[in-house]
Amino acid sequence: MRFIFVKKTLLSTLLTLFIVCCMSSVFDDNSVARGESPKVGLIASFYTYYGDSGENRKHNVALAVSKIDGTVLAPEEEFSFNDVVGPRREERGFKTAYIIQDGQFVEGVGGGVCQVSTTLYNAVLLADLTVTRVQAHSLPVGYVAPSFDAMVSSGSDFRFVNTLSAPVTIKMSADGKYVKCDVYGVAGRKISRRSETIEILECETIYRDDDTLLFGQEVVEDSGANGLRSRGYLQYEGGGKVVTRLIRTDFYAPQPKVVLRGTKPMNPTESAPNMGENTNLGG
Repeated sequence: MRFIFVKKTLLSTLLTLFIVCCMSSVFDDNSVARGESPKVGLIASFYTYYGDSGENRKHNVALAVSKIDGTVLAPEEEFSFNDVVGPRREERGFKTAYIIQDGQFVEGVGGGVCQVSTTLYNAVLLADLTVTRVQAHSLPVGYVAPSFDAMVSSGSDFRFVNTLSAPVTIKMSADGKYVKCDVYGVAGRKISRRSETIEILECETIYRDDDTLLFGQEVVEDSGANGLRSRGYLQYEGGGKVVTRLIRTDFYAPQPKVVLRGTKPMNPTESAPNMGENTNLGG
């Protein structure tokens, strides 16, 4: 098994695929029986929306996409997201945007890159490649169904192996609205995804005293979010049958609702006005 670090041009990619397809004899039995060369084409495609992201996040998405686009994987070759994209650091062009860290949304260098790994992950599943390492976020994300996200960080990688009989080419793009991943190779079985939420985890409400707010006043600092438990399935179609396989079970923590509760004493001048004073009712 080898790691892939190099990107080829589209022309050389297509040439490689053509040569392999013409020379290899380990392909679809029906094609071989007819004396035909298996056709190279689009075998999987997946996209996610990021049009409402901030400019820094959009920049990070486009930068990560550019490093993956055009990657070619030979049979039995393994792809490492962290090796191909590299460390997310400012000196490498990545910017600060929101990331998930320790169960919270905080600012960090490289925010948005996980949407790229997630988009790639789903395309890889649909292409029938073999995932060797993937990890869910600690919180739900809005751009993909539960149990189909792929979190990456300096300590968490996303990896997969081309277990097909011919090379595959990965094409990725980011146009400011959608991140898209297309996988080209020799088509195999038809695959679809299914996400199942098995439990909703209600968020708790946390009250925090705030001496800048008047006594009795409450302000919602963080609206929070429910967590959940989920399962991800792949469905394989062929021969008039559908086979369903559970691929993962995940837990996404709830985010507590935070309410600030005032403790500042109310001064007489800040009390409610007395409607009986200085009021001219006429007559």
